[in-house]
Amino acid sequence: MIVVVSTCHTGVGRTSPLKIAIFCFSGTGNTYRVAKTLCETIRQTDHCDLYALENHLEDADRLIETYDIVGLGYPIYGSSLPSIVFRFIEALSAHQKKAFVFCTQLLFSGDGAAYGGRQLEKKGFVVLWQEHFLMPNNITDLRIFDRRKPYDFARIDRSITKKAVRFTRWILAGKEHRKGSNPISLFLGLLQRIPYGSMNPERLAQSVRIDSKRCVRCGACVKLCPLANLRQTQEGIITQKRCTLCYRCVNHCPTHAIRLFGNGFVRYAYHGPTSGFAIESVKNDELDHTDP
Repeated sequence: MIVVVSTCHTGVGRTSPLKIAIFCFSGTGNTYRVAKTLCETIRQTDHCDLYALENHLEDADRLIETYDIVGLGYPIYGSSLPSIVFRFIEALSAHQKKAFVFCTQLLFSGDGAAYGGRQLEKKGFVVLWQEHFLMPNNITDLRIFDRRKPYDFARIDRSITKKAVRFTRWILAGKEHRKGSNPISLFLGLLQRIPYGSMNPERLAQSVRIDSKRCVRCGACVKLCPLANLRQTQEGIITQKRCTLCYRCVNHCPTHAIRLFGNGFVRYAYHGPTSGFAIESVKNDELDHTDP
């Protein structure tokens, strides 16, 4: 359940609602949860459409042209972007649009949102707003991250809502806020991005390992994969060597047959940032059907 606090207001001098689009990539629901809260908050006064980025790797240009402001959300990987987000940005044409960027992270990323903002600026976007959101860990095949204690979803909800309302207020008022755009944040980002970037991208894209003895060939991972990396055959599930490391399949395999970085199998899967979270939500566009 999303609780929205009615504290937003339109920008000074505006006579009509803004039309805003958010393109979000979310592996296991964290970034979607933030994007959904931002979208619902914006809709109190303005028009906002939420797009699953994975559905628009080829046609985003056409959509973007119809909006006043464009948002981009993603989970941060080693202070860098998921490969699918890089692909999304690289496919864009030049746009002179105002934009905001937000990322989700476990601890800190330094310049996680600013790094994505710089990629958008290369495409002509005017990035005025950037923010970071702390969210639960979804890397569940590494023993160091095992979590037996249930998450406090109410606390998570309060934290997201408070920051989302504040971030939305800045966007709608036109007040610049660029989290991570300073030398210290850049340095902290580089501390993670350099070693992460030194990893072989082709090797990372082949990281998925499926245990044939545990796999029951239910096809859940095939349906959930954002890049159609997994394919079901008579011999079992095979990979297409284009994994984006989202951990969606790892956490939603019913027999815990899939691993990415860990040597052990998942013991405590992460099923999303709310109780009973529907993972299919991250794959769906959610359009605002009110008049902009």
